[in-house]
Amino acid sequence: MDKRLRWLNNLMCFEVAARHQSYSKAAEELFITQAAVSQQMRQLESNLHVKLFTREARKMRLTESGKVLLSACQRGFGEVIEGLNQVQEAPLDGELKVSSTQAFCALWLVPHLFEFFKLHPGINVNVQGSNRIENLHDGNIDVAIRFSTSSPGLIDESLVIERIDENDVYPVCSGDYLSKNAINDAKSMKNARLFSLAYENKVDWESWFEFAGVEVNPQQLRKTEVTSSDLALSAVLAGNGIMLASDIMVGEYVRSGQLVIPLAIPHPVRWKSHLVYAKNNPKQKRIAVFCQWVKDNLVSTPGISPL
Repeated sequence: MDKRLRWLNNLMCFEVAARHQSYSKAAEELFITQAAVSQQMRQLESNLHVKLFTREARKMRLTESGKVLLSACQRGFGEVIEGLNQVQEAPLDGELKVSSTQAFCALWLVPHLFEFFKLHPGINVNVQGSNRIENLHDGNIDVAIRFSTSSPGLIDESLVIERIDENDVYPVCSGDYLSKNAINDAKSMKNARLFSLAYENKVDWESWFEFAGVEVNPQQLRKTEVTSSDLALSAVLAGNGIMLASDIMVGEYVRSGQLVIPLAIPHPVRWKSHLVYAKNNPKQKRIAVFCQWVKDNLVSTPGISPL
């Protein structure tokens, strides 16, 4: 056997550090110190007599030799993991840990889970609502349902990423709010109480007004920022203002008449939804069943229509 395989621990550490392009993130995933990661990389470079990383600002960039080694490590470890999964593959029944945004969990996933349980009573789904991008390599989350305004940012060779759908975004409010406020065109929306997501700079009110051809001073908008769409929805259902929302989040409220779309002007940016899970997760049977159920139900949900 090739004596260089004695460096297996260093190679595993290298794969994580190279994937993240960060020693600190590698240390978090491996539950070791950053100094330990740095030491292992120095040992590996010394043994190989090649430079694997160069530092650029806060990131560790791969050299050409580093890129070649990373590709080989990922192929090799992938083959090993595939073999392990074949002999250790988890059965269909059992626990599945799912993560998504707080709003999606509250407004769609949890209310619909009973339908999944009727079809698959042996699979117990636990839900974690979080607005963070959760680590799918540490075993705490099996499947993440993520939303973005573009797909390229989700690329990760160690993950499987399945596209679900794209969803229009419209302004929505209660019928009571609409009846009490003169909203006849986009310009009249400038005087409305607007709810928006904090830290969201793509699907925001400023770009909606720009798309509608209305010039606004952002400082003069009556805008309340919240950290989750379900918080904005509570206020809007109570008749306190208008929010921007996709049909996934508020479609059922629009179809039931609890909410209305005051103007037939969509936001120029659409939300893209994806299912994400680790390639090496042994719960592939469970994951496949759950992901198919999500896609079947989200894609088949009728979109919302303006008045």
